[in-house]
This record gives sequence, structure tokens and C-alpha cells, in this order.
Amino acid sequence: MLSAGRVARRRASACAAVAVATALLAAPMLAPSTAHAAAPAIAPEEAPTLRLAPVDPLLSTGEALDVEVMLENPGRESIPATTIELLLTTAPISTRYGLSRWFDGQGILASSVVAMVDLPAVSALGRTSTTVSVAPDVLGLDDAPWGAYGLAASAPDMQGGTSVVVRDAPGEASPTRLAIAAPIEAGVEESGLLPADELESLTETGGAARDALDAALAAGATIGVDPAIGASAEALGDDAPEAADEWLELADTSDTYALQYANADPIAQVRAGAFPLRPLGIPREDDVPLPPGTGTVGASAPVIDATQAVMQQADLEGLADAGTIVLSTANLDETLEGSTPNAHVTVGGVDVLAADAEVQERVRDSAATDADVAAQARAELVALLATITRERPSDPRTLAAVLPSTTQQSPVAVLRMLDEAGFVDTVAIDDALDVPARPADLAAADDPDRDAGAGLVAAALEQEAEAARVASIVEEPASLLAGLRLALLAALPDAGRPVTDADRAAIESLGGELSQVGEAVHIIGGSDIRAVGESVGLPITIANELGVQVEVVLSVRPLNALVTVPQPRTDLTLAPTTQQRVQVPIDVVGTGTVLMVAQLHTPDGVVLGPPQTMRITAQPTIETAVAVALGIAIVLLIVFGIWRSVRKRRRGEARGDADDAGDREAVDRPVKETL
Repeated sequence: MLSAGRVARRRASACAAVAVATALLAAPMLAPSTAHAAAPAIAPEEAPTLRLAPVDPLLSTGEALDVEVMLENPGRESIPATTIELLLTTAPISTRYGLSRWFDGQGILASSVVAMVDLPAVSALGRTSTTVSVAPDVLGLDDAPWGAYGLAASAPDMQGGTSVVVRDAPGEASPTRLAIAAPIEAGVEESGLLPADELESLTETGGAARDALDAALAAGATIGVDPAIGASAEALGDDAPEAADEWLELADTSDTYALQYANADPIAQVRAGAFPLRPLGIPREDDVPLPPGTGTVGASAPVIDATQAVMQQADLEGLADAGTIVLSTANLDETLEGSTPNAHVTVGGVDVLAADAEVQERVRDSAATDADVAAQARAELVALLATITRERPSDPRTLAAVLPSTTQQSPVAVLRMLDEAGFVDTVAIDDALDVPARPADLAAADDPDRDAGAGLVAAALEQEAEAARVASIVEEPASLLAGLRLALLAALPDAGRPVTDADRAAIESLGGELSQVGEAVHIIGGSDIRAVGESVGLPITIANELGVQVEVVLSVRPLNALVTVPQPRTDLTLAPTTQQRVQVPIDVVGTGTVLMVAQLHTPDGVVLGPPQTMRITAQPTIETAVAVALGIAIVLLIVFGIWRSVRKRRRGEARGDADDAGDREAVDRPVKETL
């Protein structure tokens, strides 16, 4: 009985039946020494641990077995030189249940000794390893049935290790088809583009992207290509390396699809309500940006790696039109009787591919950076696929899996191994969609980290929007905005893996960089200024730390009336990465200290950075002071005269042309009468 997405659960009667059958099968195959018949017992926690890693887990007729035997000493005392036994089951492990037990170190099949391995002394907290080769005639597998055989290492007072090898001669059995997606990532950083030397190193023969592409093409896998590779080549123009052009030509196949730029996680974007985030253009040095879709390779539907995510129906519906969703059977609520099913599933009306959880886990681990972990995972993967094939040898199944992107781990070894296996046919992802789908439901599961990626997307977009407010300082705002968007996409979490601390640090760093865009053009503070004269130039130095020409507005205003600014606004054009000294005319009208506030703005009025306050000691010239004093005196005299005239008129004492003629006659009459 198989359970999709979890270790198979057995009813009590089934467990008993399997145990009895296994024991009966193993009984006549016991090794000469019964001391070697049982699997190694679990030793105490601090006991030395044996580990095994076949160099090549696939064995053909007449081929020797090369296996690395490792001994780890977690204790505080050294271990003397040790001889261990290498054991092999004498019959293939026939079921996934039995194989899972073997992986867990609970194998009960009897084994025969195929080699004695001498290991040197190991110091406290140390480790040693050696590679042993077992000849074909000692293995005895040339005439044995094909399938997965258990491999074990045993020694007294040690925790034994287990692994598997596969006798690769399936005969007439119909191979299991494994539809594989192989995403190839550029690994761009802050700029969102690769310089020429890095692009060449990536795509030349022996480069990570070239090796992954060659292996994926040989295996017939569906290839995902990061648009940043092609965009970097286009941005470089004539300086692009020939290796990149050749790589892009090879990668452009009918089964190739485009990843999100910089392999940004589409699931996080959907959950943030921001899907899809695309480039706004590809910036070029001293030229207008290239169109947003530049560098995209492949026309096949994208493959969305959701194998490590806990998907909900809203996620599936949000991504339904974006491409082929591949989730894990661990995300499904189903228990399946019989053999391993096909990957094609319909969940709530959405067609998806359900990668077998055990297969997908080993596909991912097969590309691990730890060579020992990767070797063991590859051995377990081919053993698992061989066992699945043996379940119904006349009825092939089509499974699905997604490899880690090339910047996370190298997929080359696992692709080559799968391509060589006689019981596996590696095919494109679309082939898994061609078989009939079975209905399934999503499992209810807690997902405490569900909003982690969405939160980073939202934070990045908020920071980008703040930086975009000042984009008008550039003659072509699109060039600045395009670069900001590429930096944002490069900082977002990668598709196909959980959010890490490195992702959080990248978004925090991005926020710092984006916030500096508004401060990259700023006023450089100086010392106090002494302004002597009627009209003087106020020196202000402005720095442009951006790599592009910018246009800004400088405004200056005094905080008291001792100084006036005839032209408070000055439009400036600053060359890239330069400083420019500006003389702003001011008029000095009084003696004393005045504070001047200088502020930069975008052409459309958005403030750039904090204001700069300058202290000025103002002192007009003598002529200016006299002129000002005389002017003030004249004004005062005029005002005084008007005031005096108005006052006299109110008292009736006013004289002159402005007085009423009748009033003058009345005043003069007594004088005439006297005469």
C-alpha cells in the first residue's frame, strides 16, 4: 500500500505478511557466518558511525562495485584501526516499503559479506574514509535478478551504515518515465546583470551553466533559462562573449521555458498580490534601456516549482494561467492502493503535476553540495526508481520532478546518472501532462512561514516605489527605474526553496540601496560664510554619486531679512559621479548673522534628501550702508511730514493751498477791520 507524500502506512496484517515473506526469502541465503547475517544494530548516540556512498550505484554485467566507506568518530577518545565488513543482500528489495525500511537502517534481509575493509585509526571528533573495489565475481550479481540491492557496513561497537546499488539489466520491463524540469539560473546580484567575465565563465565549456545545459539536453529534460543570461549578453552588445551567444542558441529549444527574471519566486509574488513582476527594461551604459523582454529564451509554458511549498487552492488558481505547477504529493490528501501512480493530478479544477515526495526529495538531495550526501541520495534515487519500475514492469508510469536551480546545487551528476539508467526514461515535463489525470484534494496543513516570501516581496516593492518618486532627476527615468527593478528581482527569494536568512538580508540591503537613490544627489556641507558687499555669490557644492547625468532644482531661502535671494530657484544639470560648485546670488541689506536653508528637489518638486543649513555673517559695504540709512531717513521725514500735516488739520491749524478759502477769509477779517 502506497501513500502519496508520506511514508507508506501498512495495516498490521500486511506488515506481518511482508516480514514473514522477507524472512523466508532471506533464510536460505544466509552468509556462512551467522554473525554477519543480521543488519548492524543501532549503537549508542556517541558511538562511531559508518557511512557508505557508492561511486556509481548503477552496476552492469561484469562491472565492479566501487564504494566509499566513511567512519565518523563523535567521541572524545580516538578509535584504533578497525576492520569492517561490507555486506550485500542476495536478492533485490522488491517493495517501496522494504526499501524505506532499508534506508532507515531497519533492513531485515540477510546479507553476505563481499569485502573486508581496513580503516585506519581515527582521532577524537575525527573522520576517515577509504574507497574499496569489489570484483564482479565476488559480488555475484552478473546472473542475479535486476533491481535494488541493499549494501551495509558492519563492525563491533559501531553504528552501521546502509546504502543501495542497482543491478541495471531490466530486460523487457517497461521503464518508468521521469519528466524533469532543469532550471538554469544566472546568479545575478545587485545590478541584475552579469559582467562580461562572469557571463563567459558561466557559459563557456566547463562553466556551471554550460555543463548543466549539456546534461539536461542529453537527458531530454525541460530546461528553464534565467532571462538574465540573455539580457546580460544583449546589454553588453559587441562586448558579449561568444560563449554566451553559443549557449543561448543551444538553450533555445522547443522544450525550453523562461524562468522569472533572476529566478524570482512566483509563489511569493502571487501571495503578495504582485504577480508577475517583470523587468521594466534592460539598462545599458550610455544608451537607452533595451525592451523589458530582452534576453528571454524559450516559448514553452513555465514550470513553477512548488515542491517545497505548502500550497493552497488560492495559490493554484493564482498560478493556473502562469504555467505548469509541480507540487509534492506531501501536499495532497490521498491514500493510494497498489503501485505508484502517474504524476498528473487535478486539484479543484486546476491541472498540476504531483511529484512523488520520496523521489523529489532524493532528486533534490542528489545535487547537494556535500559530495557524500549527494552520492548517497543518487544511490537511493535510482534504487527507488528501480523498485517503482519492478512494481508493474509491463505498465509504465510517468512521474515528475524538478531539479534545484544551478546556483543552489549542480544537477549534472544526477542528470547523467538518470540518462544512463536502463529502467528510467527521462522526458520533458509536458509528457507527464499527456497521461490521464486523477482527482485529488489538498491536505490541510499548518504553514507558519506561508507569508514569509510575500512579506519580502511587499517590502521590496514599497522600497522601490519610494525610490521611483525621485526618478525624474534622470533625463530618461526609465533607465533608473529599469535598474531598480532588476536589483529588486535579484534580491527576491529564489523559486523552489523556502525563504532563508540570506533572502531577508538581501531585501534589507536592497532597501538601503534604494533609499540611497534619493540621497545620492546631495549638498555638501561647508564652513560658515562671510558675505561682505551689496550683492555676493553664495557658494554651494552639490555631489552626484549616481552613474548617470541628473537634473535637479536647488532652492535657497534666508531665515531673516538681513539677506534676500533674488532668484531662489536654480535648475542644475550634474554629470555622472561628479561634484559641481554653484554660486547663488544674494543681496546683503543688513549687518548680522543669518541662516540660509538650501534644499534639493526633483524637477517635479519631490524633496531630495535632508536640507542643508548654512550660517552667514552678513556685512554690507559703507556706501550701501549710507545709501540705506539715507533712504530710511528720507522715508522717515516724509512719513513725519504727512503725520504732522494730518495732525494740524485735525486741530484746525493747517495752512497752505490745501486749506479751505472760506476758512482763510474768516481768519483774516479781524485784521482788516482793525485797519
